[in-house]
Amino acid sequence: MENLLALVENFSRANILVIGDLMLDRFILGQVERISPEAPVPVLRVNSEKSTLGGAANVIHNVQSLGGRATACGIVGRDIAGKKIVSALHQAGASAAGVFVDTGYQTIQKTRVIASPRHQQIVRLDRENRQPMAPAALQKLRGYIARRMDRFDGIVLSDYGKGVIHQELLDVVAARSREKNLICVVDPKKENYQRYRFPTLITPNQSEAGDASGIMIDDDASLLAAGAKLVRKWHAKAVLITRGPDGMSLFRRHAAVRHFPTEPRDVFEVTGAGDTVVAVCALALASGASYEAAAVLANLAAGFVGDAVGTVAVSREKLKRRIEDSL
Repeated sequence: MENLLALVENFSRANILVIGDLMLDRFILGQVERISPEAPVPVLRVNSEKSTLGGAANVIHNVQSLGGRATACGIVGRDIAGKKIVSALHQAGASAAGVFVDTGYQTIQKTRVIASPRHQQIVRLDRENRQPMAPAALQKLRGYIARRMDRFDGIVLSDYGKGVIHQELLDVVAARSREKNLICVVDPKKENYQRYRFPTLITPNQSEAGDASGIMIDDDASLLAAGAKLVRKWHAKAVLITRGPDGMSLFRRHAAVRHFPTEPRDVFEVTGAGDTVVAVCALALASGASYEAAAVLANLAAGFVGDAVGTVAVSREKLKRRIEDSL
């Protein structure tokens, strides 16, 4: 296998376009000391609050933290949360050139209430509207992608099923990716299982892989059947099924399945693990890595997500240390 440390060093040369649902993640942290006398619910004594980039914005944050260059492409509302996302993207060193404002859209915020000492998530509060995004904003988004995507070393579709990733956009990306032989990595969501076509790599978790393939994954045989079916269904060069504490499994047409085990973790809060995986895979493939090396690096990086509360942007230095420790 390739020299993993050299690949990570080459991340600095990779310029990645990240297209997807931009979100603001908020975390309210505290301790549960008693049960409320008003209702059978815990009372949290709040110690701190913080906001971080979430959804596709967390992918962008990871690309930047890992040493790459990222350009954000998505939609926000004309509201405080939207302004916070754009400001945080700039702070992270990313470009927001592909971010468009839809005045009728409410920027998505997810607030997680988390209790110490085990970082147990008690509840999540979602702020978003259910109305479709404005056609004019989506058209601007597609136009930007069509004009500029071949200037990048890799493209990520970070799909959270909120509307940015839609049929016409997928058509544009699939056609241009095939025409220019561009690297395209997809983090899928059920709303578009029937629409993805010709990705370089697509990264469903085990539950998503089961839903998308129509095969309940409950043993090795069903895992193999689901992975092989998804390669065919999506016309993918590779499918990487992430399996939590069981690691990852890599499927390719006309190639043996590869499994990448990881140590089980006793964690309760793993927000953003898929974002880290797709960011690392895109950077690795854009830096010339094989699919196997990309999976190994993603597996190592994903281990950091359980080490902290909230969405985590893994640094290049941490990843290099973990590689050295694993040698």
